[in-house]
Amino acid sequence: MTALAGIDQPRVYVVLLNWNGWQDTLECMRSLGCMEYQNWRAVIVDNGSTNDSVERLKETYPEVIVLETHQNLGFAAGNNVGIRFALENGAEYVFVLNNDTTVCPDTISAFVAFAEKHPAAALMGPSIDRRNPQREWPIRRELDLLTQLCTFTVLRRLVTRIPVIRSVFYCTGGQPSVVQFVPGSALFFRASTFKESGLFDESTFLDFEELIMAEKVRKAGFSVYFVPQARICHKGSASAAKLRAKRYIENAKSEEYFFSHYVRLSPFGRSMVRLIRFVTYGARALRYRNYREHFGEFMDALLSNHSVNVG
Repeated sequence: MTALAGIDQPRVYVVLLNWNGWQDTLECMRSLGCMEYQNWRAVIVDNGSTNDSVERLKETYPEVIVLETHQNLGFAAGNNVGIRFALENGAEYVFVLNNDTTVCPDTISAFVAFAEKHPAAALMGPSIDRRNPQREWPIRRELDLLTQLCTFTVLRRLVTRIPVIRSVFYCTGGQPSVVQFVPGSALFFRASTFKESGLFDESTFLDFEELIMAEKVRKAGFSVYFVPQARICHKGSASAAKLRAKRYIENAKSEEYFFSHYVRLSPFGRSMVRLIRFVTYGARALRYRNYREHFGEFMDALLSNHSVNVG
């Protein structure tokens, strides 16, 4: 869908990655159609769907560009296809949006208004409404071992229930704030940032892409912001939820890659993270056959020094 261009509005490209989820993608597109912002365009990247997604999407929105990868490249590489297209076609901002989301009518307006006033803001994330909202709160604290334990393990359930402790790790207020990481379901980029930071690191297949990108943005001298005036709703990993043990294993691979190349933990910290991974997977394996069947693959991922892209 291409909205009528506002005379002085920066051009925004919305990149949607679709994998067998055309129903969600169409719902997301319908919400984008209600945008009050005018100068935006959508590009859909079909990431190797094995159903009739491409036909459904082209039939409903024939004016929208649908780029086909013909294989599942994963989150990073798949979205990079759309980002490259956006940059080649004059994008000033790029909104990488999960297809299982819907956006409020003033979302893009809020992002652009904030970004235009804050030139150091290179990566921005919105307020996210979902059934379990604490899963997608921006993280305000540097990712050391303590932050890892309190925001990425079962300790999160305790931390999020105690307001004083919660405020140390998460940003949930109503004012824009500099943060360390924003959730990957909605990432709003200043397009010029990609020239300095590069695109998504394609060494990961699934998960940790937003954490890696935030580190790359900071390394390039820019900032990551939480902009609560921009709002979306997220159903929550609709595609990845189908993968079960394989999804958990890809997450473990990405975590190993992230801590090997972007955030260095001490040997003790790495051992603690791996131990928690092992215990968590083991508990699931006791309960679910699918996890037992992939135990060897999980151990290979846990003990490896880098992630392998399996697209």
